[in-house]
Amino acid sequence: MSENLLLLLIFLVCCLLVILWISIGISLVYRKNRMRRLQKIEASFADIVSKYLYVSSNDSITIKQINTTLKDVGIKPRNKNNIQYLIHLMIRTQRTILGGHFNKLQQLYAQIPPYGVSIGKINSRNWYRKARGIREIYEMNQAQYFDEIFKLINHKNIYVRREAQIAMVVFSGWESLRFLPYLKKNMTLWQQIKIVEKLFDLHPKPKIKWLHRAYETDKLFGKKLLMRIIRKYELHGETGYILDHLNHEDYEVRETAIYCVQSFGLSSRSVNYIKELYDDIPDATQQGQLLDYIFENSEMDVDFYLRQLYSDNDELKLNIAEILWNNGYKEKVQEFYYEQYSKATVNAG
Repeated sequence: MSENLLLLLIFLVCCLLVILWISIGISLVYRKNRMRRLQKIEASFADIVSKYLYVSSNDSITIKQINTTLKDVGIKPRNKNNIQYLIHLMIRTQRTILGGHFNKLQQLYAQIPPYGVSIGKINSRNWYRKARGIREIYEMNQAQYFDEIFKLINHKNIYVRREAQIAMVVFSGWESLRFLPYLKKNMTLWQQIKIVEKLFDLHPKPKIKWLHRAYETDKLFGKKLLMRIIRKYELHGETGYILDHLNHEDYEVRETAIYCVQSFGLSSRSVNYIKELYDDIPDATQQGQLLDYIFENSEMDVDFYLRQLYSDNDELKLNIAEILWNNGYKEKVQEFYYEQYSKATVNAG
């Protein structure tokens, strides 16, 4: 390598290092200024909220003053990052405010600039922006956009319709159950759990009227959702709905019913009803789950267990034999196996 070429290479490396250090310097200055700006936005917003909520009506801050203050700290249409940060502050604040101040804060959010950004996202073709806009709207509990979001409960994108369905729960509470018949696409397990949790967090007092009306749904995911609601709210008076689905033809509906019923201590009458349904359950694993529940939640029913001892599933037979054996009925178990041995000997001969 010639001396000139080497010098050129060194020069280029030095230039790259200088550019790199300049870039790092600019980045550090930008981040410092950015953090200062965000802190100013946060301080201004905190001051606005405190004056709006806690200062007497004679001295309270007006919406015009609020909008001017926000504009002065950089909340303008062209500053999308600032607006998004303010939305984050609004949502975080909303989650910490309760009672009458919660409703007053809703009124404030409906009148300050950032909210137009969230509703604008709903019209985006990008599913992520659309879903994010819906989430921001229901997190700030802005029910005036109910109609726009309702149109999206059957959106082709699972995340968009999930957020829209959650929004219905936030805005309408228990009354949102009336929308179950209008849902056309399957609701995943995660969606069901999220809706149940959101309903419980925001509307802890059950409204049985809407639950009873929802019982008419023929949607399988709707049935599973309702059973999870009964379980979450510990509605002992509604366990009959769960029991009626223990022998449903759909495996997942039965699985949900078994899962939910295990949270309740039922009366002897209800346990006897489960025993009647037991033989109608086509899956041996699910029968085993119910068998454990019956054993743990009722007195020893020897006749029931002896009947099941003659079932076709060997694994269940073993479980039943173990229950009888451990509860003082060894002779019954021995008698059964002697009988089986005799039959096997006769058939072999």
